[in-house]
Amino acid sequence: MKVLLLFPPDWLPSEPYLSLPALTSVLRPAGHEVVQKDINVEMYDMFFSRSFLEHVSGRIAHELRHLQRVEKERALDEEEKALKEQLLQCTPERFDQSSRNAEEAKNILRGEDFYDIDKLEWATNVLHQTMALISLGYYPAQICFPPIETDLAYKPFMSSEVIEALDDDQINIYREVYRQLISPIMQQEKPGMVGISIVQQKQLIPTFTFCKMIKEEFPDVHITIGGNIVTRIREELKKQENLFAHIDSVILYEGENAYLQLVDAVEQAKSLAGLPNLIYRDGSDIHANKDVCSEELSKLPPPDFEGLPLEKYFVPKLILPFLATRGCYWGRCTFCDHFQGYVEGFRTMQVDQIIEEIQFLKEKYNTRYF
Repeated sequence: MKVLLLFPPDWLPSEPYLSLPALTSVLRPAGHEVVQKDINVEMYDMFFSRSFLEHVSGRIAHELRHLQRVEKERALDEEEKALKEQLLQCTPERFDQSSRNAEEAKNILRGEDFYDIDKLEWATNVLHQTMALISLGYYPAQICFPPIETDLAYKPFMSSEVIEALDDDQINIYREVYRQLISPIMQQEKPGMVGISIVQQKQLIPTFTFCKMIKEEFPDVHITIGGNIVTRIREELKKQENLFAHIDSVILYEGENAYLQLVDAVEQAKSLAGLPNLIYRDGSDIHANKDVCSEELSKLPPPDFEGLPLEKYFVPKLILPFLATRGCYWGRCTFCDHFQGYVEGFRTMQVDQIIEEIQFLKEKYNTRYF
């Protein structure tokens, strides 16, 4: 089985997230072909490029022409007037300068100039300004760097608004991300399964946007979502038939062996009933399996980062995530729901194994930063 694993926006593009490499590390030894893509960092690399800013320039010109047509029919309101003034400032010269500055800013963040505070501050400001320019092309969306402030004007914690956002070509920039970054991979690799790992709430709209567009273009591909946020909303997700229409299955809790069993079952066209940590769709029916499993850390291989664009992260030195424990030994903090992502309590690797794996990753990927 060929599996395409995706990590969606929005997340910090400073290092790879661990979920895809953890899944890859068990799928590849079992004989499955894995293509893993960090769409989050690929997206930011694309945003700060001349070709994408030319695309945004075309959208802004279209929006300006629309406002000028409206102005001939009626007076613009205050919001429309302010928007028109901003759009008029988006000249070809400004886009040309922004394109050159954005490329230079990326080089600063990825090189030794990162340690020059004046250059770092300049680069950071450039990226903020570039995102403001991109946001004008998708008005009224506010698309930000860092991403935690991004606001698509739809609420990611309301299923009705998530569904409404999926087809909105004006605001939903992730539709363009799909067209430029995911659709070409799907056409080239032709995977039988797609797995998407979701870390936080704001990734729900991009994730379901990708799922819907994949299903429209490749209806036979089996799509699975998983991740800590998915586990926490599992009871609500089972009720959301409109959302579940765009996916085939959900992996809860820890995913390595649960997803491996799912991939094996789909490849062999076996029943999904009884597989652990699984919610799945069978026609119009949604089933939640009762069996659950957790991982024995000593038996898991080190994470496999092969295939990720390690040179594209926005830091001067490669940083790799490493997880030596799972769960929480305390688990009583009322402000924290981290423990809800696990079916079993606190576990840790032995110190010798931790040292051995960090040494292995250090040598394989030539980095000292974890």
